[in-house]
Amino acid sequence: MNPVDPQRLHALDAVRGFALMLGVAFHAALSFMPGWPPGLWAMADNSPSPLLGDAAFVAHIFRMTLFFFIAGFFARLLHGKLGAAGFCRNRLLRIAVPMVAGWVLLYPLISSIWIAGITKAFGGNLPPMPEAPRVFGAFPLTHLWFLYQLLQLYAIALLLSALAARIDRSRKLRDAADRLVSAALGFPMAVLLLAVPVALALMALPTWYYWSGIPTPDQSLIPQPVPLVGYGVAFGFGWLVHRSSTALASLARYWLPNLLAGAVAAAWLLLSLRVSPMAPPGFPADPLDLVDGTTLTKSGFALMHGVAAWGLAMGITGAALRFLSGHSPVRRYIADASYWVYLAHLPVVAALQVWVGQWPLHWSLKYPFILVVSLVVLFASYHWLVRPTPVGQLLNGRRYRRTDRTPKPPASPSPALPPGAGRGGSAPVASLRGITKTFGGITALDSIDIQAHSGELLALLGPNGAGKSTAISLWLGLIEADGGDVALLGGMPQEAARRQGLGVMMQDVELPRELSPRELVRLASSYYADPLPLEETLRRAGVTAFADRAYGKLSGGQKRLAQFAVAICGQPRVLFLDEPSVGLDVQAREALWASIRELLAAGCAVVLTTHYLEEAEALADRVAVIARGHLIATGSVDDMRALVARRRISCESRLSVAEVGTWPGVLDARLERDRLHLTASDAETVVRRLLAEDPSLSRLEVREAGLNEAFNELTREAA
Repeated sequence: MNPVDPQRLHALDAVRGFALMLGVAFHAALSFMPGWPPGLWAMADNSPSPLLGDAAFVAHIFRMTLFFFIAGFFARLLHGKLGAAGFCRNRLLRIAVPMVAGWVLLYPLISSIWIAGITKAFGGNLPPMPEAPRVFGAFPLTHLWFLYQLLQLYAIALLLSALAARIDRSRKLRDAADRLVSAALGFPMAVLLLAVPVALALMALPTWYYWSGIPTPDQSLIPQPVPLVGYGVAFGFGWLVHRSSTALASLARYWLPNLLAGAVAAAWLLLSLRVSPMAPPGFPADPLDLVDGTTLTKSGFALMHGVAAWGLAMGITGAALRFLSGHSPVRRYIADASYWVYLAHLPVVAALQVWVGQWPLHWSLKYPFILVVSLVVLFASYHWLVRPTPVGQLLNGRRYRRTDRTPKPPASPSPALPPGAGRGGSAPVASLRGITKTFGGITALDSIDIQAHSGELLALLGPNGAGKSTAISLWLGLIEADGGDVALLGGMPQEAARRQGLGVMMQDVELPRELSPRELVRLASSYYADPLPLEETLRRAGVTAFADRAYGKLSGGQKRLAQFAVAICGQPRVLFLDEPSVGLDVQAREALWASIRELLAAGCAVVLTTHYLEEAEALADRVAVIARGHLIATGSVDDMRALVARRRISCESRLSVAEVGTWPGVLDARLERDRLHLTASDAETVVRRLLAEDPSLSRLEVREAGLNEAFNELTREAA
């Protein structure tokens, strides 16, 4: 068995897709419910099925709890990446816009299919329709209610997160919450703890049909208390699980006990449902009275509903983490498609239910027919009408070409490359192969191929907007490519095993102002399996002298050195440095360069982005120049210089700048401190003429063009 990777999200993507696909199967079964009167659903089939009724009830218990749990996990992940403002923009675009557009397009279809089904069920005559209750906020959200619920939970999460940051400045409360989550998941007891608030909310319902479980809030824009509690607990727990470093491993470890607890509770609910389908009105007089003989009371049904929902949700999630943590192109495709499939499925499913509802066939033939035909239509529409279009980019965050297949990474789990691998023609420790990435209609990278090897420094150069930051973000796993393969240490950048070998120092970064560099390094070191000793890290980064001063009180240069210390504390095998010497004085810069050379000598690969070309010239083994999303040149510093047929000539001469500047082969001429400085395309000819024109010429120097000239000429040609 492979160890669970807490930062590899293939399993959770699969669980999220499963929850949505289960919703399609659930709705496809509702026309076969025994005892449901005509009009309660679009069609009451002439071949009802108690088996489908039980299966739909069990699915209904946990599927939305599972969905909101995973949604909470990914919400905190996204919030951490984008910040509050970026998170709001992203969620409005990918949740609010599909909700509004989907309702405008789908509600007329759903309404017309419902009317057709009810008319068919009543022998061709549409019965008088009950008048909609005139309640403030009443609105038919249809199956898109889950998006509206998500928006409510996002708003609450952002508010609580902001309050926690303001009130809990020492992070003691949040650390205590993390310890509580870890402790609860360390034993198979979290199921019961999470069931209690759900049970209390359900017990408070004045009228409760047991089959409905947590009432679906699809008829009002006013937040409903019971769904807000039930699904808010799921969302909030998912948020807290993402905070914990051990939670996913615990879920994977106890997947079977959790699943069995959920299954036993669901079976008990089914047995009690046969005795009493409806709860007595009002809150139970004795909330601790759980059973009447072997039949569950209202309190017992509510508690077992919570246990079943959380046991099945956590059991399924844990099983996925244990057995489905590797990459699968099929699962990835289904997970990507599931959002569209669920958004668009209801009119397709309902239309098929109405069509076959009175066929003289057994439900065991009709239900698979409805489900298979619906999925074929929905997946075909996704593949051809959504995936390669702006709609696919809106829903999935990326847009595939019709010829693209889901990127296939190395076999999972791929072993991390051993230290020292990557030199002398062996596999690179970081690579971009055939990478294309677009943002909107702008191509940031176009078929880029770049590799970094152990023990070498790769300087990634280019003007602003060239695509350097996009390349680094791909290596860091912050974004995904539209095409091509990204590899880091023999695997995908999102894998925790790869990130253990990664160090990063970005230009625009801010660390907690209250902590000292010593505390920051100690905290960062705790995330690595084999970090450098604390004092050694501080020494190498040159921060020992101010290691105990608050970060917020450091100078700009001292902050950069503290950031460098955080970047190297884990003994990285690949180190990304973005403008590392900005703000440093000469001595600090030289010390930083010496530390970088130590890392290179130890076999670390360094990827440097800088506008200070002397830095690249002093440190780089190889240079890659990017302009307008294209790789325009790559090679050693000497290779880059050789691409430019220029030489620098300087001397002391009585010749005037104006005169020499007109000579053939002289590109630039200037006088500085009584020395004549020339840039020449044909240095040999120019030197011979200088000596011929001025026999008294002295202190002659001829040098190759620097990296600065090479860079300027290459990027000018690319423009």
